[in-house]
Amino acid sequence: MLLRQEVSDGVEVLSVVGAVGPGDAAALQRAISRAVELSPRGVVLDLSDSGALSAEAVDVVNWMSALARGWPRPALGVCCSPQDLTDVLLPSVQLHARREDAIEHIDDRPEGRHLRTEVVHSPHAAAQARRFLAEAARAQQLGPLADDLAVVVSELVTNAVRHGAPPVILEIDTTDESVTVVVADGAPGRPGPQQALEDAEGGRGLTLVEALSGDTGVRPQPPGKAVWAELPRSAPPR
Repeated sequence: MLLRQEVSDGVEVLSVVGAVGPGDAAALQRAISRAVELSPRGVVLDLSDSGALSAEAVDVVNWMSALARGWPRPALGVCCSPQDLTDVLLPSVQLHARREDAIEHIDDRPEGRHLRTEVVHSPHAAAQARRFLAEAARAQQLGPLADDLAVVVSELVTNAVRHGAPPVILEIDTTDESVTVVVADGAPGRPGPQQALEDAEGGRGLTLVEALSGDTGVRPQPPGKAVWAELPRSAPPR
């Protein structure tokens, strides 16, 4: 087995050449894991030049696909397989006929309800974002999470306005299991913790967001970035 790695449209592409035997499974797993760490968007596993995949290799692809859960986390797409893998790969694996298709769909979102708005780049941004959230919370019956979501939205939007660049986009993705808040702005880079006065409107930063959320992260969204926080619908007691 030979592994080739490149970047295409900001997505890590890992190409496999030759058969992947039982002894290659561990190396394949390490390569995919490293590629996922390098690309917050996702990884495409290109099997167009591969030979047969051993059962151990198939297990690696299934397991890594389950770990790379997709938006807003990294996703794992599999493409160009010379063999029929539909009977051995899990239904959740993104299987595509062409590399281009896998790259195009790497940012696909799970089934659910999606709301989006552009926030004014001004001191009034947090208030506007909270009004948008209040309407979403009523429509999506998010009452038990409303207070925590309001804090998360305020902090992420305030941080984007103060330290990022326009446009600032607020998105709320709702599934039966969780609510994900995504705030994108036009400045690249990763936000860091900020200290704020106790009576400040915002600026308490990612530390507070992380405390209220089940998971958080940052992903590139050229020309800027998107910061996200996921809250489970059944929040554990604090």
